[in-house]
Amino acid sequence: MKAFRVAVDSSCLIGLAQVEQFELLKELFLEIYIPNAVYDEIVVKGKGKDGSDETESAVKDGWILKKTVTDDVAVSALTTILGKGEAEVIILCKELKLEYALIDERIARDMAVLMGVNTIGVLGIIDLAIERGFAIDKKKVVDQLINLGFRISDKLYKKMFPEPE
Repeated sequence: MKAFRVAVDSSCLIGLAQVEQFELLKELFLEIYIPNAVYDEIVVKGKGKDGSDETESAVKDGWILKKTVTDDVAVSALTTILGKGEAEVIILCKELKLEYALIDERIARDMAVLMGVNTIGVLGIIDLAIERGFAIDKKKVVDQLINLGFRISDKLYKKMFPEPE
C-alpha cells in the first residue's frame, strides 16, 4: 500500500540508482516531488552520472513530479546552511504539506526536523521496502552503498548488523 507523499533530494535518487533500487520510490510512495534545484543538479549538471537517466525518465513518465518552490525567501535563508536542493526539498514539503522529505545529509535532516518536516533517508527507504515485503538483501545493499562512498557510522552499521557472538 502506497501511503506517503514525499519530496526527494539528490542523494536519495543517486544512492538508490547506484544500488539498482530506484524503482522502490515508485512502488513505495503515493506521490513523489522533485524541486527544480534537485532536477537541475541530477539531470542537467549531472548528465551521464548515476541517477541522471533514471530521474529524467521518471519525470518524463510522470511518476516523479517536478515542482517549483514558491517561497524563495525561505529557500534563501536555508541555503546559508544547506545546499539549494536540500533547502528546496524542505520548503516544498512545507508548501505541499508532504509527509516526508527524502534526505540523507545529517544537517539537512536536523534542519527539516526543526521545521516540522519528517525525514527518511536511503536506509529508511530500504527498511520500508523490506517491511512491505520486497526481497532485498539489506546487508548487501548497505555494503554496496558504503563501497560507493555513502557515509554510515560504524556504530550504526554494528547496530544494523551485529557480530555473531
